[in-house]
Amino acid sequence: MNPLASSKCARRLLMVLAAMTGILLTVGCGSSGSPVPVKGGFSNASLKGSYAFTVKGYGLNNGTNAAANFFVEGGVFTADGNGNITAGTDDFVEAVGSTTQAFTGNAVTGIYKINSDGTGDLQFNFTAGGFEVFRITLSDTGHLYMEEEDGNGTSAGTAELQSSTAIPSGTFVFRTHDVQVSATMGAMAISAGAVSGSYVMVQNGTPVTGSIGAGGSMTAPTGGRGTISYTVNGLTHQAEYYVVSSSKFLLLDTTTNILSVGLAEQQSNVTFSAASLSGSYAFGSSGETITPGFVNTVGVFTTDGAVNVTAANYDSVQDGSVSSDVTTTGTYSINSDGSGSFILGGLTRDIWMVSPSRAYSIALNGTNVEDGTIDQQSGTFTNTSLSTQAAFFMDGFDATGVDVLFKDRVGTLVPSGTSSLGTNYVASFFDPNSNVLVGGSNPNAFSGTYSVASNGRTTTQLNGFTNNIVLYLTTNSTGYVLQADTGINMSGAFRAQTQP
Repeated sequence: MNPLASSKCARRLLMVLAAMTGILLTVGCGSSGSPVPVKGGFSNASLKGSYAFTVKGYGLNNGTNAAANFFVEGGVFTADGNGNITAGTDDFVEAVGSTTQAFTGNAVTGIYKINSDGTGDLQFNFTAGGFEVFRITLSDTGHLYMEEEDGNGTSAGTAELQSSTAIPSGTFVFRTHDVQVSATMGAMAISAGAVSGSYVMVQNGTPVTGSIGAGGSMTAPTGGRGTISYTVNGLTHQAEYYVVSSSKFLLLDTTTNILSVGLAEQQSNVTFSAASLSGSYAFGSSGETITPGFVNTVGVFTTDGAVNVTAANYDSVQDGSVSSDVTTTGTYSINSDGSGSFILGGLTRDIWMVSPSRAYSIALNGTNVEDGTIDQQSGTFTNTSLSTQAAFFMDGFDATGVDVLFKDRVGTLVPSGTSSLGTNYVASFFDPNSNVLVGGSNPNAFSGTYSVASNGRTTTQLNGFTNNIVLYLTTNSTGYVLQADTGINMSGAFRAQTQP
């Protein structure tokens, strides 16, 4: 995160300086010497080009070492393939305001180091002073997971290689999440910089639908970064957007009192119906509760292409309370524009289809603010089919100790293709309840076993860690992940690594 803008230097506490030096001089120590096999052919050359990123997290407020809150952050950066960040822009939004920081102007705008297994560290050095460090893991040269690990906060998100820097055009399905407040999704028509469309927003458990109207606008991006304006439920949103490709862009809302990140993907040019959502799908969602706390859900369902959910399994944790391997059935409906809904036992969701193989979802369960994605499954699932090392991230909190720690994990999963499983990761954390607000990170390595069911639900037993990491596979190389332990709310996703 970027909590101090131009006065970031004030936060370079001695312990953080020491941590920074240790991180970038000993990068990779979380994997070296571990009992888990480390495979891969990644290097600094694997991170090359311009990348768009967004993260959300919790950390120190702007200008203080004594107050903390949620924040969202996004931007673009350019890596030269030799360990240097040559340019970039970082947008940071928190409750007390927002800042934009350039990477240019310093003799060294940033550095990074990538280990052979795709893990590594990324440091941004800002023009006005200060820096920020992320732990990252690449799944390939175009995708990586990232978390802040510099002690000033913890966050989780993704970065993707920009294959286009042109203004988007066409119909895009979008999804945004305003932390602790609301979740929104809809269809956004973009033409020559004009933005219109329709939406559904859930706030306090109640859905509100409406039209974006014809007054929205989008500027042409500079260096893959531009601005967009659109109206939802009477409020005009101002946001930065970061182009990923001609069919995808990321969103960071900069509207006052909004803490929101999101994404938009170009919608298939089809007329949707119930038949569009046909077959087996895996899903993952996360968000906040009014406790305040978190809710995380992962699962799988099968539809008949008409109105019925014929089978479903899911695992969910809300405020540290676990619902494990729930089996149910349900119903669903899809409108011609791709919007719709489905009910799985006690889970009710509004959905908006990007294509027949992908959709966004928003939970309609009480006052939770929970949203996520749905992906069609492909292939058959067995222990032998899960055999490729994967990058993963998890985001949430850990309340099993004295304090509730905001926590994130980024690293690798190493399945054998038979039944053994290892993991190497770095956990980043921030303690909002101690007398002295403090954050940090530590490396971890665990080994154990796994078992894959035919519907893609995968259970694990990691010695000395937990027996309750659950995976739901979309393919044999991608899926959703949840830690189903009492007192812990953490979920995320994984993606198999493609070696350079």
